Amino acid sequence: MIEPNGPLPQSVYWRRRAFAAGVSVLAVVLLAWIIGGLVEADDQHPVQGTAGSSNLSAVGSSVKASAGASGRASAQPSSPGPNDPRGSVSASPRTSETAKPAAKPGQPAATPPVTTTTAAPPPGPPKACPDAVMKVTAKPDQPSYPVGAKPLLRLEITNVGPAPCTRDVSRKLREILVLAADGARLWSSNDCYGPPEQDVRVLAPNQPLAFSLNWAGRTSVPGCPVDRDAVPAGTYQVVGKLGGLVGAPTPISLT
Repeated sequence: MIEPNGPLPQSVYWRRRAFAAGVSVLAVVLLAWIIGGLVEADDQHPVQGTAGSSNLSAVGSSVKASAGASGRASAQPSSPGPNDPRGSVSASPRTSETAKPAAKPGQPAATPPVTTTTAAPPPGPPKACPDAVMKVTAKPDQPSYPVGAKPLLRLEITNVGPAPCTRDVSRKLREILVLAADGARLWSSNDCYGPPEQDVRVLAPNQPLAFSLNWAGRTSVPGCPVDRDAVPAGTYQVVGKLGGLVGAPTPISLT
């Protein structure tokens, strides 16, 4: 059976057998490839109805859980009724914090009172300073000077009141005096100066208004005569004035 028999040469029969075997092998390979493709497609697409079965199972589980919860809730004892021997439970009424009477029909609702504030009027101009709030002080720039020097003397005018006020501090009113130890008048800052015009200032509380001048170290009298005497060495007093106000004396020495 293996050896071909026939009127044709053996090579023809061998070629025929080889062709048939090749066709058979090709058919087997093609059939295997088709079957493999179908199996792979089935793996990628799950069978219809599987997801629905799982959803139905989940729905059934939730229905069972809801039924169990409802059964447990219904199994809990209800609150006792009025005839129950266990007693009755009554809810306490809520109390309101503040009971406001309702307005009667036809009456207008009460309106809250309106409070009005009156603005303070603007402050007027400062008033004149009374003597009670004025302080006058005169003092030398240093306590001792040599004879022949020109001591620097200061006059300070201070408002010691609580509010600003006005005061005339013109040259004819403010004055510095040098007195001897016994109180005799030796020199005045106004003896040799003519009275200028009025000088009204606004004095703030506790802020001194200062004036200064140099004393030539000689005597003077009203009218300012040419002949004046030099003040010798000694201890003297410096006094400040503003009109009728006189300050306390401050010592000064000439050496």
